[in-house]
Amino acid sequence: MAPPPAAQAAAALLLAALLALASSHAAVATGVFQVHRKFRRAAGEEGGNITAHLAHDVGRRGRLLDAVDVPLGGLGLPTDTGLYYTKIEIGTPPKPFHVQVDTGSDILWVNCITCDKCPHKSGLGIDLMLYDPKGSSSGSTVSCDQPFCAATYGGKLPGCTASLPCEYSVMYGDGSTTTGYFVSDSLQYNQVSGDGQTRYGNGSVTFGVVLSKVGI
Repeated sequence: MAPPPAAQAAAALLLAALLALASSHAAVATGVFQVHRKFRRAAGEEGGNITAHLAHDVGRRGRLLDAVDVPLGGLGLPTDTGLYYTKIEIGTPPKPFHVQVDTGSDILWVNCITCDKCPHKSGLGIDLMLYDPKGSSSGSTVSCDQPFCAATYGGKLPGCTASLPCEYSVMYGDGSTTTGYFVSDSLQYNQVSGDGQTRYGNGSVTFGVVLSKVGI
């Protein structure tokens, strides 16, 4: 059952936000991701009430949504609390990751292989990939003296040196948290080439690598 028009429009906006974050060629290329909506059984035969889904998301994240500000959240569990999730491929060689495409955070993050409490399988039985910073030849740690880190925090962090990673910490409205550091790596996606056809494309994405989390 296809999502209702309002849900499809929301998903399209979210995918555009993902590509804008991910691709250094976002101004000249359009990316396509297959988005899956969760809670299909609860949605009913007509796709459910998008207002109810929105209320669910707002309640989970503890924030109001702006009509034009559509940030991106990433999460390793397709069965958790977001409304939509998709599968992307990160790294060289590329590895598949399931991430939520929702309104919970402006940081895309994935679970790190060194995270001792991160799950390896979802409630849907999907094997969840854990990111290995040493397993990708195209990946690199974002240091705290790089422009991305300064832009994220509004300036250079006190005590920052080139040897220190750019760390992050996110606390959601329900009290759950995720902490880790930023990494840059390649992202693989389908690129629209015209007449409804797609071709393989890739870009660079900066994302959080989770070292610890609570309540998620």
